[in-house]
Amino acid sequence: MFTSDRLIYRGFENDDVEHIYAMRNDYRVQRFITGEPIVPRPTKFKEFLKNQAEGSTIWFSVILKETGEFVGQCSIKVSEPKNRDGLFGISMYPKFFGKGYGTEASKFTVGYAFKALGIQRVSLTVLEGNAAALAVYKKLGFKEEGRKRRSNWTEGHWEDLFYMGVLEEEWTALHGDEIHQPFVQSE
Repeated sequence: MFTSDRLIYRGFENDDVEHIYAMRNDYRVQRFITGEPIVPRPTKFKEFLKNQAEGSTIWFSVILKETGEFVGQCSIKVSEPKNRDGLFGISMYPKFFGKGYGTEASKFTVGYAFKALGIQRVSLTVLEGNAAALAVYKKLGFKEEGRKRRSNWTEGHWEDLFYMGVLEEEWTALHGDEIHQPFVQSE
């Protein structure tokens, strides 16, 4: 397990699927992580979530240090190792929105991916309506690289899908040697 100021990062455990299923069934989470219709997911969706976790190059279940509560998850998937490009994903329970946990977990996960995997870029997609996530990604150094216009019909209007990325040297310039420092491993 690894830690940052307020969070613990550990690997996927079978019990996590219940948390992830509940989180991904919440409208406030679904709204920002999928372009599919926002509907309650059937229980067979749990198998998809488990496969997604186990198929990630890095998967962190994110736990609140203070209480041991499951906050959410962060992942990096490297589908084309030759290009050293990792795809970042994050989701959190809504009760943890707006408290800086997403920023802390994103910074840790992306920094760890650069250090541990030797990748040269981290990419992500984010829906236009997710203003909080867009602000976090920009603050962390991600740059808009493209946009799929009218990608998602939601709540009676169209939203664009942003493609964003950050290169290792951009990350290092913004965050210094943080990615080169040893990560704290909890006991």
